Amino acid sequence: MANLNSGDTQLLTNMLQEAVFTASEKSIADKVFKVYDMTGTPGLVAQIPVYPEIAAQERDQTTEVADTAMTVASVDITAAEIQARLDVSDLLSESTIRNMGSDVGQIIGSSIGEQIDTNAFALFTEANISADVGDNADEVTPNTILNAVYQLRSLNAPTDAQGDYHCVLHPGQAFNVAKTLTANGAIALSNKGNDMLSSSAYVGRLFNVKVWQSSAIAADSVATDAQGCVFSPSAFGHVIKRPLRIESQRDASMRHTEYVGTTAVASAVVKAAYAVRIKGDKTIS
Repeated sequence: MANLNSGDTQLLTNMLQEAVFTASEKSIADKVFKVYDMTGTPGLVAQIPVYPEIAAQERDQTTEVADTAMTVASVDITAAEIQARLDVSDLLSESTIRNMGSDVGQIIGSSIGEQIDTNAFALFTEANISADVGDNADEVTPNTILNAVYQLRSLNAPTDAQGDYHCVLHPGQAFNVAKTLTANGAIALSNKGNDMLSSSAYVGRLFNVKVWQSSAIAADSVATDAQGCVFSPSAFGHVIKRPLRIESQRDASMRHTEYVGTTAVASAVVKAAYAVRIKGDKTIS
């Protein structure tokens, strides 16, 4: 809920609604990573347990099953604030013919959503994830994704509730996948689930993989390349400490109103073995 420091409750409510909707459209980290909701919970650190795999045994019916020592590791994810501020002058507010509350909400929501994903997808690096497919300057194709899928299948990496893995690519990499499918006369990416996954970043479904695109995917060591990823949702954790909120503060001497949006989130690698980096060209040509 917004903390309303001015008399225009309706304006700030409208602004918050636009900001939350825009941030949700822009940001997909909470749709592709496993979410840990800490809202209303004391502390900033979520301690995520990482359980080992154990081997089953075969014993005669009168033979005791051998004990298995189990050491549970953990990953700490510390939530941190992300902020965006926009100052709207009195003159602009009084002269615009547009819905100023809606516009400010979209600008704040967009900037915060993009920063959340930039932080989250910065985890797709060689330092964090050793397994990879594709190569620098090579176009990403459906076969690249399929290769990653079977690497995850060979490890019995868990899927999401629909039996799918997730894939996040740079838009240029996603273009090359779609281009290859079109050039070979293949059926287009499935739109099944679009009504449920109501985000413009959702591309479609391929090989039981939900494919997403995000411009927040960072460049590789070569500027024309990028590092996407195919992964189990359990490979990464996304902590939400505080949902997006907007506050306002009037500065009379400056003749403007400050609008500040904040949220508190964080993402981290939980089990790197359940992720495969997708290296490849991001040039659209």
